[in-house]
Amino acid sequence: MNKIFITGGAGFIGSHIVETLLTEGNEVTVYDNFTSGTKDNLKHIKSNKLKIIAGDILDYQKLEESMRGCNYVSHHAAQLEIYLALDDPQSDLNINTVGTLNVLKAAKKNNIKKVINISSACVYRQTEGATKETDDLSPNWEYGVSKLAAEKYAKIFNDYKGLPTVSLRYAIVYGEREWIRRALPIFLKRIINGEAPVVFCKGEQIRDFIYVGDVVNFHNLCLKDEKANGHSFNVGSGKGASIKELAELSVLISKKNLKVIYEDVKEGEFSKIIKGKKRNTAELKKMLLDISKAKDILGWEPKIKLIDGIRKEYDWAKNNILRWNKIFSTKW
Repeated sequence: MNKIFITGGAGFIGSHIVETLLTEGNEVTVYDNFTSGTKDNLKHIKSNKLKIIAGDILDYQKLEESMRGCNYVSHHAAQLEIYLALDDPQSDLNINTVGTLNVLKAAKKNNIKKVINISSACVYRQTEGATKETDDLSPNWEYGVSKLAAEKYAKIFNDYKGLPTVSLRYAIVYGEREWIRRALPIFLKRIINGEAPVVFCKGEQIRDFIYVGDVVNFHNLCLKDEKANGHSFNVGSGKGASIKELAELSVLISKKNLKVIYEDVKEGEFSKIIKGKKRNTAELKKMLLDISKAKDILGWEPKIKLIDGIRKEYDWAKNNILRWNKIFSTKW
């Protein structure tokens, strides 16, 4: 049995990790400020080995004290939204970079055995093909800069301060409990309500979508396996799908007679159909991850096909549609 400290453990991905770690008999402490995470993601868990602390990673003293007695850290707490980073890069930097540095310092002080640091595919530049971990790291968004800086700090702690770290560059993770402001939840919500999904322009942008269960499996493997230490890994499906295809698959699994709507929305503009939905500026034409490093070092590969994962999220959303009640927020 291990005692595992999870920042952002009430969030979409973090809550799934909490579930699996508890199932394996570990004690888990969730540390979350509930800005984007919610206790609704944890309320179904009935375990006396789960402890929930309301706290912010920018509050170093509380963070360090809350971490005491634990021996592993999973760091998921972050500012998640690209549009918020565009509007206020200083706050994005504080949360994602300074916050991560606080986690690393607290972990070192508490003699933590390993920190799993959650990064993002946004650390890469615009590319034509699948990106490898050795490719150029030139983010096109401020969000990618803050996550890349956090990775660099984690690597310094691994190499020079005796704190093993692993950084995971997530692709677009989807599945049950996904938050609303992203394309798939918006598609599914409209479909559940009998409305056609809306795609910006032609929907030709290519993205790498990976089901949350596959992400959790890799995360937990990195937590246990020392071969992961000191590395940054791409965590994706290794397969690209267009936004148009995502919308069409969503309609297909619903078995509803709906036809995808294509709306001409320029970068940086709001949709006229979907209240509060804004198209990102400097949008990537393709985001696809090469996952051969994860396969070669740890023998991992994703199992869930995109259509099956969408079906899982759709089935969950039908019973939890009230969770998706707001798209846009200017609050940190």
